[in-house]
Amino acid sequence: MRKGYFSLVLHAHLPYIRHEEAHRLEERWMYEAISETYIPLLWEVDRLSRPLGWTVSISPPVIEMLADPLIQDRYIEHIEDTLRLIRQELERELDQKERDALLFYQDRYQDLLNTFLHWEKDLNRAFRHYKEQGYLDLITCTATHGFSPHMLSEQAARSEIQTGLNCFERHYGFRPSGLWMPECAYTPGLDRILYEEGIRYTFVDEHSILNADPAPKHGIGAPVYSPHGVALFPRDQIISGKIWSSVIGYPGHPDYREFYRDLAYDREWDQIAEFMHPEGLRYDTGLKLHRVTGETDQKDYYVRDWAWQRTSEHAADFAQALGEHLDAYQGQDFPPFLVTAPFDAELFGHWWFEGPDFLGKAMERLEDQAIESISPAMFLERHFQDIDTAHVAMGTWGRKGYAEVWINERNDWMIRHLHQLEKRLAGIVARNRHQDALTVKAKRQLIREYLLAVSSDWPFILDGQTTAQYAANRFREHILRFEETERRLDAQELTMDWLEGRYQQYPFLQDEDIEPDVFLTAHDYYVAVKRDATLNKDGILMFTRDYEQSHRPVRDVARRLAAAGENVYVVTEHPEAYRFEEGVHVYGVQVTGLPIVQTYNQLAALNLAFLRQAQALAKIVDFQVVHNFNMETASAAQAIAKMKELPLVSNVYDVESERSPDRSGGLVVALKRLEGDALRQSAVVYLEREESRNGVEQEYHVEKKPLRFEENLEKPYQHVTNPKKNG
Repeated sequence: MRKGYFSLVLHAHLPYIRHEEAHRLEERWMYEAISETYIPLLWEVDRLSRPLGWTVSISPPVIEMLADPLIQDRYIEHIEDTLRLIRQELERELDQKERDALLFYQDRYQDLLNTFLHWEKDLNRAFRHYKEQGYLDLITCTATHGFSPHMLSEQAARSEIQTGLNCFERHYGFRPSGLWMPECAYTPGLDRILYEEGIRYTFVDEHSILNADPAPKHGIGAPVYSPHGVALFPRDQIISGKIWSSVIGYPGHPDYREFYRDLAYDREWDQIAEFMHPEGLRYDTGLKLHRVTGETDQKDYYVRDWAWQRTSEHAADFAQALGEHLDAYQGQDFPPFLVTAPFDAELFGHWWFEGPDFLGKAMERLEDQAIESISPAMFLERHFQDIDTAHVAMGTWGRKGYAEVWINERNDWMIRHLHQLEKRLAGIVARNRHQDALTVKAKRQLIREYLLAVSSDWPFILDGQTTAQYAANRFREHILRFEETERRLDAQELTMDWLEGRYQQYPFLQDEDIEPDVFLTAHDYYVAVKRDATLNKDGILMFTRDYEQSHRPVRDVARRLAAAGENVYVVTEHPEAYRFEEGVHVYGVQVTGLPIVQTYNQLAALNLAFLRQAQALAKIVDFQVVHNFNMETASAAQAIAKMKELPLVSNVYDVESERSPDRSGGLVVALKRLEGDALRQSAVVYLEREESRNGVEQEYHVEKKPLRFEENLEKPYQHVTNPKKNG
C-alpha cells in the first residue's frame, strides 16, 4: 500500500426550486441533476459494490425535493416525455452517428427510469442503503446553504446548522459527525457552534490552512483542529484542478459530450413544440448529441464508445498523478499525507457528462496504484491524535478565496434585508416565548421564510447573471412572506389554516425540524419579558471603544451612575456580546466582514457596528441621553442622538492634531470633519485633559465652552437642558 491517503467528497446541492404550478423551468434543474448526476453516481457505487471511502454531502433542499411526491411523479413524466421524444426522433431520417447517439440516450433514459422505480421513486432510500452497506459515508449541509460569514448573529448561523441536521436526521435516521459548510466558508467562532451541535469536521479551502496561525506542521497534508476542536480538512487545489481546471482539467477533451449543444436548438419549432414549454419557450431536452470536438461552433456527433474509452485513460492518468503527488510527501508521518478533494457533485454528470464514469474507474485505478481512499471520519478515527491546532481566518472556495461572489455591486442589497430579519426574529421569539400552538407554528413559519431567503444561491445567481430575475424574485418573495406573517402575528390575525396554506406553497422542512426558539438568547428574553419594565425607561447610553481603559473615567462613571439608580447601557468594542457588570449593561460589538485596510473605512465599519447595536437597544429601552467617550465613535453617537432626538454629551481626551501631529492631507481633514460635526452637535463637551482645550476650540469651532469632566463627575448631565426621550 502506498503511503498516504485520498479522500473524495461530493456535495450535492440545488436551491429549493419546487413549485406547486407545473412547467416551472427551474424545476428542471432537479430533473437534470437526478438524471445526470445522482443516479449515475449511484450506478457507480452499485457497480463497484465495496467500501469506497467516498463522502457524499446531500443538502436539505435536495433531500426534501428527492422525498417530495410531486417532484417524484413529475420526474417520471419528464423521463417518459424524453423517451417519447427520442422515439419520435428515431423515426426521422438521420445521420448514422446521430442515430447512434440517440440510441445511446434511449437505453440510458430507460435505465434511469428502471433505477428510479427500483428505489420506489425515493433516491434518499438508495443513498441510505449504500451508506448502510458501508460503501460510502453520508453527511449534510446547512438548512438552505446560507453564507455564514455574512450572518449578523450567532443565532442565525445556529438556525441554519441545527435545522439542516434535524432535516437530515429525519430522513436518514442518524446525525452525521461532519457538515459541509456552504461554499467551504469558515469564520472564527463558527467552530464553537458546530462543536455544540455535535459536528466534528468540515472543509475549508487550502489557503485557509496555509495562512493559519500558527502555520500547521503538515501544511495541507492534514486537517487542523480549530480552537474549539472541529477538524478542518483543506481542499487540495492541485489535485482538484487536475480534475476540474478549465486549462488542465479532463472535461474539455474533444471526445466528451458538449454541454452547450442541445437538440432543442437544432430542430425546427414544429418538430419539437409539444416537448417544449407550453408558453412557447425552448429549453434543454437533455439530449446533447455532439461532442466537444474543439473550440469552434462546428461540433461532431457524440460517440459514446470514444468517450467511455477516454474516461479509462483519464482515470489511469489521474491515479498515476495522485500516486506521484503522494510519493512527493512520503516522508510525512503522524499522520501520512492526506489529499482531500471536495467537489460540487453536480460537476460530475451534469457539467461533465462522463464524470461519474471517471470517478468509478478512478477508484479502480487507485487500487492499482495501491492508494487508499479514506473518508474524513475514518481518517479522524485513525489519526485524531496527530493533528495540529491552529487559528484559521475567514475564507471560502469562491472567487479569489473570500466573499467576493456573495457580496458585490450586483447582490449587496440583499444583506441589509437579511440582517433586519435576524433582528426581528430575535425580538419576535423573545416576546412570544411559551406561547400557544398557533404562535409556535407562526414562529416556525417565520424561521422557514428566513431560511429560504438566506440561501447563498440567490446572491450567487445574481453574481453570475444567469437566471437573475428568478433569484431576485424568490428572495423578495420570502422577505414579503416573512413580513406578512409577522404583521398578522402582531395583529393576532393568524389562523392554523392560513399558516398551513403558507407552508403548502413551499413545503420545505417539517415543523419538527425547526426549533421555534433557536433565535432566542437568554438576554433577549430577559430584556423583553422578565426584566422590570421600569428598567427600560430613562436609560443612559454610553459609547466607548475600550471600556477597560484605566486612564479614562468611563467605567468608574458608569458604575457610579448605576449605583445611584440610573439605568446605564455601555456599547463597546469587545468579543463578548453582553455582560451585566456592577449594575451596568455592557454590550460588546465587533467589526465583522471583509478585511478593511484603510483607516477611514475601518472607522466607518466601527461606527456602523456601534450604530447597529444602539438602534437595537433603542427598540427596547427609552434613553434620556447619549454620552460618547471616544472621538473614534463620534459619528455613531451623533447619528443615534439625531435619530432619537436625544441630547449628546461628548468627552474629548485628545483631538486628531494631537493623535497624528505629523500627518496632513485628505484623511486628516476627513477625520476632523467627522469629529467636529459631532462636537458641534453636542449639548455638552467635556475635556478629560486640559491640553485638548485649544484643539477643541480652535480646530472644531465649538460654540459652547468645553468643561472639565473631573469637575462634573458626580453629575455629568447637570448642564444638559431639556432632555428628550426617544419614542
